Amino acid sequence: MNDARHRRPAARTIGDLRVAVVGGGLAGLAAAAALSREGAAVTVLEARRRCGGRAASFEDSGGLLVDACQHVAMGCCTNFLDLCRRAGLTDRLRRDRTLWFIGPDGTRAACTPATWLPAPLHLAPLLLGLPQFSLAEKCLLAVGMLRLARCVDRDDPSGASARAWLEGHGQPTRVIDLFWQPVIESALGESIDLVSVPAARKVAADAFLSHRAAADVYVPLEPLGTLFGDRLVGWLEREGVAVETGSAVTGFERRPDGRVTRVHAGAAAWDVDAAIVAVPWRQAMRLLPDVVPPADERLLGSPITAVHMWFDRDVIDLPHAVLVGRVSQWVFRGEAPGHCQVVISASRGLLGGDRGRLVETVAAEVREVFPAARGAMLREAKVVTDPTAVLSVRPGVEAARPCTCTSLPNLFLAGDWTATGWPSTMEGAVRSGRLAAESLLAWSGRRTTAVVPDLRRSWLTRLLTGA
Repeated sequence: MNDARHRRPAARTIGDLRVAVVGGGLAGLAAAAALSREGAAVTVLEARRRCGGRAASFEDSGGLLVDACQHVAMGCCTNFLDLCRRAGLTDRLRRDRTLWFIGPDGTRAACTPATWLPAPLHLAPLLLGLPQFSLAEKCLLAVGMLRLARCVDRDDPSGASARAWLEGHGQPTRVIDLFWQPVIESALGESIDLVSVPAARKVAADAFLSHRAAADVYVPLEPLGTLFGDRLVGWLEREGVAVETGSAVTGFERRPDGRVTRVHAGAAAWDVDAAIVAVPWRQAMRLLPDVVPPADERLLGSPITAVHMWFDRDVIDLPHAVLVGRVSQWVFRGEAPGHCQVVISASRGLLGGDRGRLVETVAAEVREVFPAARGAMLREAKVVTDPTAVLSVRPGVEAARPCTCTSLPNLFLAGDWTATGWPSTMEGAVRSGRLAAESLLAWSGRRTTAVVPDLRRSWLTRLLTGA
């Protein structure tokens, strides 16, 4: 890449506001989309060869793209789904209304919320369809979900974990271990022993009780590298956004008043009127040590592990299933023949870090619950662990998450680790990008709303949860 190409101003064709977005993950791409829609001239600077951030893919032994870790969205992820709609990606997402649970004894439960009942009564078929629980346990589970959705921060001044709160509010150990643990850990990517009560409340209130479509699962139909790295980026470029991959930002030039005037990526540079830094928090701190608040013990990452297995035949007869009471937490059927993926959240210290033992354990569990796998040969396996896959939503973390604005007047932060009000999911990332775009546009004198509202809660949900 030659120097002349990279020293051109960002505002070369459209708008009068030149903005550099540092980082091409979902947060940065969402920010770029929101700014471009308002007429700004946006350049996205991504250090890697492909955009997408942690929503990335790798090539398997056959040269096909495989997601490093399965990403899913839910119906409550209104901003992520809105971005996909605007970019024309909706037909690349499969909507599943049924959640499959496979209990410790191998019993399957197809749990489908009702479409004809108002929320939260729509959950009755889902809760009643859990065969691992007695009728009394199901009633306690329903009451516990409502109580959790009603609680607010002041109800928990001790900073207890979600498990401690559930234990203290009448949830039986079996209900916690066989429902709350897999649901909360899969949704938040952190152990139920560490998750804060407000984070667990968000799962109950937003993902289950709020709306009949809130718990719908959206699964990408093609690799994330294609969905976001190619299709989403291609749409942005057609909208006038310049996307420069292989451009690792190394510094910023500032005026004496702190205003950023230029962004450097090695020998290349871009003149800017404003910038959004949308990279992981440790990278942001290294890039701007005097601007980004230092991470303390409250701002930590939580690991997620994906175990990819390629059998000599198709072995998974469900699109996906939650495995209860096992090391494996959520299994997904892959697109390639014989491929499946098992996702394990909060995987720190998993089986002592022994990857061979982990593959053996997961393969045995898959064979135990899927009869077609018992006679199949495991041809290949790959373990992928991201040690900081998500922000650990422990008690006190919200006070440590920075807002989009910084001490520099025209520099803003985005990323699922910032103060979005959401855990670090794809929805949280998209919201952060849109919030940063709102702040930047407000600084420039353009008042606009980029974040779309949550699903509207039914009157009955508002009554029962006190919302």
